[in-house]
Amino acid sequence: MVYSRQLGSNFWYEFDNFFLWDERQDVLKAFGNIIDLDRICKEHKINGTYPVDFINEVRQDEDRVNGISFLSQKQLNIINKNFSNDIESEQRAFEDFGQGILFDDRNPRPLNNRVHMMDEGQFGFYRWHTFIRTAVLLNQDPQTCHHVDRHFGLACAIDSVQRPRQSTNDGNNPNNSEITPEMLDKLRSS
Repeated sequence: MVYSRQLGSNFWYEFDNFFLWDERQDVLKAFGNIIDLDRICKEHKINGTYPVDFINEVRQDEDRVNGISFLSQKQLNIINKNFSNDIESEQRAFEDFGQGILFDDRNPRPLNNRVHMMDEGQFGFYRWHTFIRTAVLLNQDPQTCHHVDRHFGLACAIDSVQRPRQSTNDGNNPNNSEITPEMLDKLRSS
């Protein structure tokens, strides 16, 4: 498979539609069951009880475990469907996400949300990383989740350097700049 920005945009379009725009009841319920996951993780890290006591607390709530299992499986299904285990193309889609260079004006995206990027900023990256790490600790396809988490960490690093902007209220593309090849190589190697 040869990566293209259109492939990346199509992946993020499907991903966002499933998890964000469709407002599926099963997805909303699963998100509701894990709403406190980042708080619990942070408390255990502060107390020095991560990961053992953290994952034990997570396992005490069957709805939380089911929510993590459901959401992680859906994420991996969409990733596998779009990239068929092509780790390089998957990584490139996450890099473009971190740069905020995938403008997409297809419905149902609202005018002020047409760039595939992390809309919650660094907190969103922290929340998603916590979710992925928890899925790994619950043995939800740990090898694949590790790849996703690495790509996700790279996207976070790129975002922190590039600081992309979302589309304007009238739907205009902010034309976020691409990261320099030198900086991208530096971030990839770290």
